[in-house]
Amino acid sequence: MEIPRFPRKFTKPDLSNFLRQRLSQTIVLWPEQAIPLVGYMAWPNEPAARDDGLHMLRSWGHGSTAVPPRLRRIQHEWLRVADVFHWYCDLMDGRHQARRGGPSIGKAITLVAAKAQSCGTSEASLWLYWEKYKDVAHLVTAAALIRREARIQSRNSPFGPLGLSVNQFVPFQMGMLMPDLVLAVALEFEARGLREPSVAWAEPAFDPQTLWRIPPDINVEAFPHLIREPGPDDLAILNARRAGNWGKANKRQGGKSISPL
Repeated sequence: MEIPRFPRKFTKPDLSNFLRQRLSQTIVLWPEQAIPLVGYMAWPNEPAARDDGLHMLRSWGHGSTAVPPRLRRIQHEWLRVADVFHWYCDLMDGRHQARRGGPSIGKAITLVAAKAQSCGTSEASLWLYWEKYKDVAHLVTAAALIRREARIQSRNSPFGPLGLSVNQFVPFQMGMLMPDLVLAVALEFEARGLREPSVAWAEPAFDPQTLWRIPPDINVEAFPHLIREPGPDDLAILNARRAGNWGKANKRQGGKSISPL
């Protein structure tokens, strides 16, 4: 991933004050970092589409109002992928399902699909989104998490008349206005995605050969993310899925254990 180094080192800020400072206006402070970042997020494996999108975004500085195609839909898909990967990290950090093969993307997808009430959240759709954005899942998850925090804080205390409204707090804007914070949070997610989730299941969520890794010299310090604790209902969903899947697998494989995915 080719993103220029930030001229000033980004260290762990007071999050509340940082969000208020950045989101009380709509100036893109770091366009050389922000535009490539959202380009990778939107078109991770489509270089031609990425080039076209980057051209449109850079033209905004010259008065253009052209919007990359499907940008609203892309962000919808980002949020689904972010939910999946965030739950995967929560299961890993909480050491849940250790006796049942450990955390996996498949289990996170089952959990999201069971809890979701919006369109496009069937397990089949979630797998399609994951395949499309898995190489930037750390980035889109960071942007989605920051968006959520910004919305919560804005509802409690609006950021001011010159900033974005609550409805304008979308992952794309988080990447454009706060690329340093997005990358800082994404560093933590990147590390988790490359880590072996458990002794029983050694394959990490990310493919180290295809992942768009954050440059080590980007001048950004990792910022820890919020860990959600699965409740009893969440664990019941996973336990039911696990038992059902293994029962069918054993029947097909003659009792031989196969992948916990």
